[in-house]
Amino acid sequence: GKDNYNSLCKLDLAARIIAESTVVLKNSDGVLPLSKDAKVALVGEEACSSAPLAQGGGSGWNGFACNSVPKVNVRDGIAGLADGPHFECSSDPDADVVVAVVAPEKAEEGRDRSTLQLFPKDVTMIQKLVAAGKKVVVVINAPGPMITSTWDEGVSAILISWLPGQQNGRGIAMALYGKTHEASGRLPFTFPKCNTKECTKEDELASVHLGDKVADQSVRVFSEKGLIGYRYYHAKNIKVSYPFGFGLFAYGSAEVKYSEASAASDGGSVKVSVTMSHDGPRAGHEVPQMYLSFPSDIPGDASSKPEWVLKGFEKRLLKPSTPTEVMFTLTQRDLSYWDDAPGKSLWVCAPGTFKVCVGSNSRDAILPDKGACTTFSSPCIEDPLVVKKDDETVPSQWLPARLSPVVFAASGLASVVFVATAVVGARRWHRGLSAGQQRSLVAAEEEEGNVE
Repeated sequence: GKDNYNSLCKLDLAARIIAESTVVLKNSDGVLPLSKDAKVALVGEEACSSAPLAQGGGSGWNGFACNSVPKVNVRDGIAGLADGPHFECSSDPDADVVVAVVAPEKAEEGRDRSTLQLFPKDVTMIQKLVAAGKKVVVVINAPGPMITSTWDEGVSAILISWLPGQQNGRGIAMALYGKTHEASGRLPFTFPKCNTKECTKEDELASVHLGDKVADQSVRVFSEKGLIGYRYYHAKNIKVSYPFGFGLFAYGSAEVKYSEASAASDGGSVKVSVTMSHDGPRAGHEVPQMYLSFPSDIPGDASSKPEWVLKGFEKRLLKPSTPTEVMFTLTQRDLSYWDDAPGKSLWVCAPGTFKVCVGSNSRDAILPDKGACTTFSSPCIEDPLVVKKDDETVPSQWLPARLSPVVFAASGLASVVFVATAVVGARRWHRGLSAGQQRSLVAAEEEEGNVE
């Protein structure tokens, strides 16, 4: 009926999505999940707010037609857990753990955020708590990429949630305590590292992709071609704080090992398989990510060809000491590049040798001691197929082609979602994630049975 938005099952699902899409960036000394016996001090304006940040502005604002359901803050979310403890917002000097819940500048349509950093007052608060010797857990309701390198070194743990809607604090509380649903999200974009500890405005712009194009507004011109987001940081070998696709497995209690990568032709496609395992103390959800490197001799501008392109991912439950195989399929469309020569404008399935790597994030997947890699020959026939926009294929004579600005966009341009991870690539470093998109995509995956 018209009021089904506030049914218990819908609200429960919303809270679960928030919890499982929350990303654990750091967890020193196993402070997370929190014990219900731990004495917690809640600080930060979002912790006990009557209107915690729930959505973006502009087209991201839907007026919350269901405003009869109040937005839940973290204090009330914790209290609402089964046998949940009751805390007040205070800097209790006797607390075992301090949970700081903060939000950066709001994102909205029609303007860009002025910075990727937290407000100075929140940075100062975090630094003072760390200096006092506290175990500090920082929770950020983030609208997009963030710079954390000015304060993250001394904190015990960092959780990132994404404009989580009305069940805001309830889902974050689930992520903090990890009893029913674990925080198992992965970053939808790169978190850049500022090149100085002070990170002035000039330092920040010099540290991020396209930052040098903001002042003269040339950022508005699409000049990066295929080097969008994480592809740029890869190609330029730039050190970042947290790479695209990053998120700790099982609250950092173990590291997933990838091995036995193989690739085999299956008709016109390629099946890629890899084995995952861990020796940690608990089960957890891993998100294996498949990155593809195209043959080096395909036509195009060498300076703008991505080295690696995300082509697939899954979310899988991994139990301790239980090797688990995961398999991906690469279609001919996945192996194609865009031919924009005069009279063409077609996807062309590339000949040659491809390299594919599977791992936990865009950085680790391609490292020899972190990911698992293999090579394979293109399944494209000698007279390559041209993949048309309607995904039908027709024989076509091979002709030299040049690379268009949208080459390698076959996996959905620059945008891919890691389910219940809220992993969506953004074309610009300052663009944020739509909470509505995140929820609908996760729900769609659940209907298809891809989320456990």
